[in-house]
Amino acid sequence: MRSATIFPILIALSVGSLLAAESETTQESPAAKQRAAPTDEELLEAWRGLSEDDRADTIEWFIAECDNASHFRATVERFVLVHFEGDPYGWPAAEDPPRFDPGEHAPAQVIRRTFVSPTKKGYAESVAKLRGVWNEREMDVAFTYDWGLGTIVAVQAWDDPERIARTAIAGFGPHTDLVEAMVEMQLDRGEMREAALAFSHAYSDRSGNAYRDVTLYQAWSSGQNLEMPDVECLGIIHTLDNNWKTWKAPVPGSQHKRLYKRIGEHFSPLRRYRALRTSLARLFVQGTTKLPSGYEASALRLHGFWELQVSEPEKMREFLPEDKKWDRWWKKNAAKVDKSKDVVERAAARQRALDESRAWTRRTFHGILNEYGAFDKGE
Repeated sequence: MRSATIFPILIALSVGSLLAAESETTQESPAAKQRAAPTDEELLEAWRGLSEDDRADTIEWFIAECDNASHFRATVERFVLVHFEGDPYGWPAAEDPPRFDPGEHAPAQVIRRTFVSPTKKGYAESVAKLRGVWNEREMDVAFTYDWGLGTIVAVQAWDDPERIARTAIAGFGPHTDLVEAMVEMQLDRGEMREAALAFSHAYSDRSGNAYRDVTLYQAWSSGQNLEMPDVECLGIIHTLDNNWKTWKAPVPGSQHKRLYKRIGEHFSPLRRYRALRTSLARLFVQGTTKLPSGYEASALRLHGFWELQVSEPEKMREFLPEDKKWDRWWKKNAAKVDKSKDVVERAAARQRALDESRAWTRRTFHGILNEYGAFDKGE
């Protein structure tokens, strides 16, 4: 499958011209002739019911529609892709997260860390609980940003037809996830790299069951009461503090509180640093979505931040604070958005335009399937 065609940027990225763009997004593409909207499951089954050639053709058509789209999300996606130097698809494949070595960090109670098979009964439910609600994604992503490595990684083939079909049904373009990951990477100045790498290790329970799909960062962010084995706890302390004397496994219960407090002193600034940037990256391409660490309540405000920086990631990178100045920065700039009627209106317009971009994408894919008679058999 071909890569994306990157067309010149046609409209400005700020909401100076966004209200005009909003009206434009309501105009359906030629592919968007459709009947009553089906469910996501019905759309996917309709696409799967086509012949192999027709499935390929619908995906090619959908990509072409996204390449030529003029809605707001398409505009900001092109801006990022056009300004990227190099192959935007040439990222390394994601590898299993590292595991802390129990022989190194807890030699008195060596319990080998073994990855749980994804086919094990209840695996998906366990992962969902361990990762927490905000880690759920509506996008079927092919690329994600690895905060520990400081690079984007590929978790699956971006041009897999079924992935693109699922992505289209969810309302996203074939490259939306890539752009989000690229923005997240641009916003990371590497200030928390050591902590990010330590918390990028796989989560494991006390029995040594490690999870490929759950990092310590995700587990600590989940808000759940989880097992906290000595191997992982001491692995963080040994890595970030180089302190091998204060605690030794097995750590007595009377020392847990102080140990967890010290780990929290590493985790809290990392989460503050990372969650803000992850939220901004998601809102770069989405109007309304799940956000980490309570940022959903400030989604409009974050759209306002993007408006203040005319939706340019490099400007946002310079705009964001150092960790020690976060509280003061947040109060100052939140007030700058909240007290400006103009900025609030532009932020709301930006959010609406991105939500409409998502609706346009789903309508377009639905219309393409109609053109190929994907629903005729059902009738």
